[in-house]
This record gives sequence, structure tokens and C-alpha cells, in this order.
Amino acid sequence: MSEKKITKKYYQSLKKKIQLFSQQYYTYDSPTIPDHEFDELYRELKLIEEKNPNFIESDSPTQLIGSKVKGGFKKVKHSKPMMSLNNAANIEEFKSFYNKIIIEVPKPVIMFAEPKFDGLAISLTYEKGNLVSAVTRGDGNEGEDVTSNIRTIQKLPLKLLARQVPNKLIVAAEVYSLISDFQRINDNLKKSQTKTFANPRNFAAGTVRQQDPIIAFKRNLQIFIHGIIEIDQNLSLPTHSESMLYLSKIGFQTCDLNKKINDINQAIDYFDKISNKRDKLPYEIDGIVYKVDNYELREQIGYTSKAPKWSIAFKFPSQVSQTKIVDVTFQVGRTGVITPVAELKPVNIGGVTVSRATLHNLDDIRKKDIRKNDYVYVKRAGDVIPEVEKVNLSKRDKTTKISIPKVCPACGEVIIKISNQSIYKCPNELTCRPQIIQSIDHFASRKAMNITGLGDSIIISLVDSNLINDYSDLYYLSYDSLILLDRMAKVSVNNLIASIDKSKKPNFDKFIYSLGIREVGLSTARILSQNFRTMDELISAKRESLESIKDIGPIVADNITSFFSVSSNIEKIKKLVSSGIEIIYPKLSSNEFISSKSFVVTGSFNKISRNEIEEIILSNGGKVSSSVSGKTEYLICGDQPGSKLNKAKKIGTTILTEEKFLKLL
Repeated sequence: MSEKKITKKYYQSLKKKIQLFSQQYYTYDSPTIPDHEFDELYRELKLIEEKNPNFIESDSPTQLIGSKVKGGFKKVKHSKPMMSLNNAANIEEFKSFYNKIIIEVPKPVIMFAEPKFDGLAISLTYEKGNLVSAVTRGDGNEGEDVTSNIRTIQKLPLKLLARQVPNKLIVAAEVYSLISDFQRINDNLKKSQTKTFANPRNFAAGTVRQQDPIIAFKRNLQIFIHGIIEIDQNLSLPTHSESMLYLSKIGFQTCDLNKKINDINQAIDYFDKISNKRDKLPYEIDGIVYKVDNYELREQIGYTSKAPKWSIAFKFPSQVSQTKIVDVTFQVGRTGVITPVAELKPVNIGGVTVSRATLHNLDDIRKKDIRKNDYVYVKRAGDVIPEVEKVNLSKRDKTTKISIPKVCPACGEVIIKISNQSIYKCPNELTCRPQIIQSIDHFASRKAMNITGLGDSIIISLVDSNLINDYSDLYYLSYDSLILLDRMAKVSVNNLIASIDKSKKPNFDKFIYSLGIREVGLSTARILSQNFRTMDELISAKRESLESIKDIGPIVADNITSFFSVSSNIEKIKKLVSSGIEIIYPKLSSNEFISSKSFVVTGSFNKISRNEIEEIILSNGGKVSSSVSGKTEYLICGDQPGSKLNKAKKIGTTILTEEKFLKLL
């Protein structure tokens, strides 16, 4: 490239050439030049723009593709929680959801229906019409900033071109892959003998987290916007359907299959119609999302701690294929639970080859009468996890009944049955290799202590080399011991040590989650962190105290107390603290009226949602219980409160209206 050629005309010509090649490659799946030639043209364009910044135009491919991400993606807290959705697996469950809505809102309710995309949830923030950040859903409260990769999506406006745009706008979106792009990339990976993606969702999620935006750009991700999270402009948008129309008008891509629904018959007709179209769509969907259209009614209906009560995902029936069980093996899970697994004659289900399927537990095996050598119908539950649906009894011949082994297949310890549950487990958590490896993997995972660079192979090497026996040993590793491991060079050792050191200040909820207590996920860990001020306070909590907390049931309460009753678990926590772990406890606001007091919230509210009331209580050091008892100090009562109000009156609990509560704040 000579200096003479660097003119605005040449720049525009080169830019259009790259745009044409991109269109041939991504839109028509018909590339006319090799990848390396495309990369050379892109580099040339970038060099021209570096030397001539006045040439740069907003539609330039370089404005879509940023620099490589170094050191991992930054964590970002969502301004409002990105909640998950409750699911309906069949028509009865959907009708139950719909009828509850009708009961709570005694007037006609219009719903909004849209396909449930099999992709990755994300929030996009625009300031003065410009895209400033894109954050993954993560755990719902905190996600990863993946703006560099999201900017490469060609159908996403980096700048809103409407005459008037909000000063700040946050929208909810779904990033997904076209089936043709998923297949194209997998074909290329097969040719290079590289591991392929299991399905389009994994493909989209993996692409969003690529550290090199050029890779994301080449994979041609797609996006649909499906709602407003936050908007600072006082627009008259009382319904979701009006919001979606507004978003479409200011430049966002919304799904043309979305529809307003007037009654349950229309809802079911829509489900059937989209279900019949499913195989002809260029992208994967796994159900229909139904939402109450009116925002005011949504607040009246309210939320649980995990999901809105005004919305549901009605899932399509899973795709099913028939094959033979050739053997049954037993896996040892992170908490020692023994899970039977059917080894199958490989079968294709929805474009994915399946050779193994979970059998869940012995009760499920007995209920379905599954035996070794049976011909069975296998489905991908939620179109992801393979499981045996039922046996083809007409083809049964010379089968063998399945029974749980007497001893652990990994360590030989005698297997025990958990009372009142269909669970068998290996109690040897100290030396059972699969339990040790999986507990360390869970502890170091992104949603827990977030120790990057500690993959499965390194954990296995550390355990097999006797460098670590449990996750607390990670903080006592040295450079000299790590450098002796296979495939560990100087740079990777230093990076791992730095990552371990960086993880030493976890938030309280992340630390609780990292311990791997059975059935204590991120949501439960967060509830515990808001109800107990220190780790010592949680360790000494009684079963009854835990059960009184909203959304903590008897089984989870029992799991928590059982975990902390094991001396080795307490020793691990002490060892972690001795290594320099500093738990960051939530900063609670000071409100003497709320602090240390117990509340129950019931009914629907007008000025503030039930979920927001509970958040205020928890953030000010109060406790929220699910039922009224002698320990309940206040019942905050909205409209249509139900039996909790009667019980509170009976035992003399102080009752606060919404107005009184807000006034006392």
C-alpha cells in the first residue's frame, strides 16, 4: 500500500469491498475470498484509519471490532436484577399460571407472547443514543461486560438515529446464532479436528465470551431486543407492547413473531402455531414466553425472589428418539451423590449425537421400569440434557434389572442412602477423587471464587500430584510446586498465582456458594448473606432459624446445618481465612426501625413492589420470613393479603400498611 493510494476515495472503496465480502460470507454463506485475504484487507483498513482518523465513518467494520480483551471480562452489577422465568412444561401448568393471574387481577388481562430464543440473555445500555455497555445476565445481579463482542453484531445499532432518544436507556436482549452459522463453524472445526459446539446456544454463549472480537465478528451473531429495563425519559409507555413498538421505531430489531394475546384460547393457538413453524425457522427456539402486557398490573401481581409472577416460559415438548441401553454406569457427583447413567447406542436427537443419558435416581428407574438392554425413548430435557423418557416394552428381550452398587465406583467406600430421599451417596468426601476434583472445580468457578486459569486438567494434575487435597489448599500453592506440573510454563504459573491471590476478597454470597453446600445455589447464597451478618453467625445458625427465612425450605435448611456440623468443612473455612481470605460482607444501611427485626410481606402494593419492599428490609439489616409466627414483629400488608393477615391479628403481630411502612422509612 503506497502513500499515494491513501485517499478518502480509496478508503471508501476498500471499506465497501470489505462490507461486500462480509455480506457474501455471512448473509449468503458464499465466501469469494479466503479468510486470510479478508484479514489482510481488514488490517489495511485499520492502518489507514489510524493514520487518517478524519476518514473514519460510522459504518466502517473497524467501528464494530475492538481490541482483544486482556485479563478477562470485567464484572458489572446490573442496575435492576435480570430475573429468570418460571417454566410450564405442559398445558395444565400453563393454564394454572394463567388462572392465577385472572384471580389476582379481577379484570380482562392482555398478555404479550414471544418466542423463547435459545440464546444468551444480555442487557444493553445506551447513553444519549450511543451504545456504552453490554452485560451478560450472569447470576441475575452481576454479569460480565462483553461490549467488545456485542459491538460486532451487525444488526445492532451502535447509535440510535431517531430524532429524540432517551438520555439513558437500558434494554433486555437475547443474543443467538443462526443455525446455518452454527453448522458452518462446526464444519470448519471438524475439518481442523477441533472440539465442536454442542448446540447453537453454546455456540452463541462461547462466542460472546471470546477474548478476540474478530472471532466474534466472523461468527455473525444475531440479536433480538425484548424489553425495556430502564428509561429516564417520561414517555407514555404503559404497556410492554407499546414499548416494543417504540424500540422498533428507534432502530432496534424485534421479533416479527411477537403477538398480543387477549385470552387463554388465543394463547394456546399461538403456541400451536409457532410450534408448527419451529422447524422452519432459521434459529432455534424452545418455547413461548408469555408476559402480562400492562406494567401497572405487573407490579400488582409481583415477584418471587427468583422470577416475576406475571410471566412464564411455556416450553415445547422435547425432541425424542429411540435407541438401546447397552450398559449402565454410575457417576459420583460433587456432593457424593451417585447418579446412574445410561450408556446408549449413539442416536441423533435434534441435530446432536447422544451416547449417554441420565437416569436420575433409583426411584425414577423403578417408576419407568428401565433395564439394561432395553430399547428406550430418549429426549433432550429442555433441548439440552439427555434423559430416558420411557421404555419401548414391545422390544424388551433378555434385559437386566438396574440396582445401585454397594460401594462407591471411585473409592470403594460403602454407599449410604439419605433418609426420606431417593438419594444414595458416597460419604467419603475426604479422599473420594471425583468429589475432591468437582468440589475444587466448583469452588474456583466463575460464579464462585472466580479463579481463572484453573481448568479441569490442572485441577486433576494438582490432585494426582498430591499438591492439594481440597479447595483450601489452593491458597498455599507455590511457584516452585506449580512449575513442575506438565504443560505449566512460567507465564501460566504466574497468571494462576495472580488469579488465586486476586480471589482473596470474595463477596459473602459468592463465598457461601463456593463452599458447595447441597442445593445452595447463587440465589439461596444471596438470601443467606442478607440474613446473616458474618460467616460465624451462619455456621452457628439453627435449623429452625434457617427455615423461618423466606425461600429457605426444610430440606435446604437441613443441608446447611448438616454441612456445618462436619468438622472437616469447618476446618477448610478456618484454613481459608488463615490463608488471607477476607470476606466482603454486605454494607447494610442503618435504619433502627428495620435493623435486626423480622418481617413478613403479604398482598399486592401500589407505590412500591413487594420485591422492592423485601430488598429494603434486607439491605437495612432486617429479616424477611415466608410465614407469620410468634417471632414475626411486623406484617407489611397490601391488598388481598389472604390468611397471613388473620394469623397476624390472632397472635398480635404489628400490622403496617404500605403507607405506614414508607412513612416510617
